[in-house]
Amino acid sequence: MEKKTLIIASVGPLIGLLIGVVLGYSVSPSLQIAQTQDLQNQINSLQSQVDNLQNQVTQKDSQIQTLQQQVSELETLLGSIRKGNWNLIETFQGSSGLKTDYFYVAETELRINWTWVSSVEQFASFSIYLYKQGQSVYTEAFLFLQDEGTTFAHNIAPAYYYLDISEANLDQWTVTVDVWIPE
Repeated sequence: MEKKTLIIASVGPLIGLLIGVVLGYSVSPSLQIAQTQDLQNQINSLQSQVDNLQNQVTQKDSQIQTLQQQVSELETLLGSIRKGNWNLIETFQGSSGLKTDYFYVAETELRINWTWVSSVEQFASFSIYLYKQGQSVYTEAFLFLQDEGTTFAHNIAPAYYYLDISEANLDQWTVTVDVWIPE
């Protein structure tokens, strides 16, 4: 019995080792396939993220181009811009009442300067009304103005505006319109 036990004790581990090797080799390819599939899924996910980021960059580039065009259009409307200063928009002159052409106001602060001359000052009258394009009610009214001065329109919406200049018994008047461009 000792011999049989010795043979079984020797052959048993060898058979177990042989079965383990065979099972290891048969399971190993399926593990490699599973790992390869996981790796391919990760690669696909990363490629999807890269594609998404490229789309976002393309959208941002388009937005930047649109903003650059808008800045260029504003510079065309305003002429040369001095930041942190008043910028002349338009000068109007006349000797009778006038509704001006539209002018663009790019910011919220507007300054109006005027002078007028009359040979009969005691009977002279001068008023300025500021209208926003498309509105029939004035935005600001500056009434019975002295022969020279400055007034302001604060917190107005950036838009196109015009002036309705009303006068009586004036020989000549000049009005300038400036906008404050912050830094």
